[in-house]
Amino acid sequence: MTAPTLLYCIGATKAGTTWLYRYLHDHPECAMPAVKEAHYWDTFDTDRREKQLIAYRARIREMRAAKAEAIAANRGWQVDNMDRRINEMKGLIAALEADRTGDSAYAAWLTEGRSGAKLVADITPNYATLSDEDLARMRDLSPNTKFLYLIRDPLDRLWSHIRMQARRQRQAHEQYEKKANNILYRMLNRGHETHILERGDYPKIIRKLRRVIPEGRLLIQFAEDMFTPEGLARICTFLGIAPAKPAVERTANKGPEVVMLDKLRPRALGLLNEHYEWVARNVGPLPQRWQDNLARG
Repeated sequence: MTAPTLLYCIGATKAGTTWLYRYLHDHPECAMPAVKEAHYWDTFDTDRREKQLIAYRARIREMRAAKAEAIAANRGWQVDNMDRRINEMKGLIAALEADRTGDSAYAAWLTEGRSGAKLVADITPNYATLSDEDLARMRDLSPNTKFLYLIRDPLDRLWSHIRMQARRQRQAHEQYEKKANNILYRMLNRGHETHILERGDYPKIIRKLRRVIPEGRLLIQFAEDMFTPEGLARICTFLGIAPAKPAVERTANKGPEVVMLDKLRPRALGLLNEHYEWVARNVGPLPQRWQDNLARG
């Protein structure tokens, strides 16, 4: 039997990767793991691995608590779902802790019990920050690996990432909208929060991907087009699966609306102008949303 395609969706952060995971999870030709972001390839460093393991063990405790509630409420279907998620998380933890020579434990975690599927996937946006060498190792794990990089309007992506950061960092006494704009201010004036910019550095990341990944195994997709029939069909054709109607039409993990201060918007757009121009020259015509943000300047 032909091995399934192994998809790495490596971002960008806040560009629709959670929506894509849910779409593929519900697709009849795919067999997705219960964990969206495996964080295997970015945890070879001991400190990073330990930090990720702590987070996963905490998640298992949360799932066990949810399972106990489901048992008490006699929700058998939820108990079964929690059992599956807990077992898959335990398997991933074992793979992260295992000998990584040949990456066999990780490959087994992704594929075991998913026979007959055309596609399995690891959707971890942080992989976009990896080196050429790490990406090549990912590429060579299987002859059927493919890479998908979703790119969202640079200003929308930046602001969405900042809002996510503000939600995570906000203290009880802080106002969410002010917190988000303060992060942007510090980024523009003091060079803080550089990792947010790095996650959306499309020219740098796409150049790297094109160096390492053969053309037929790499797709750069505008996130805005993913929600159209044509854009979704393009992704499915690339992955070798039939297009299916999505159960959820709108994006996932959309944060509360927060207005960017008018005085910060032109400077933020100026910071990203090179990205707009580079993508237009090297990827393709910009979607309408990208054009609209540029026009608002």
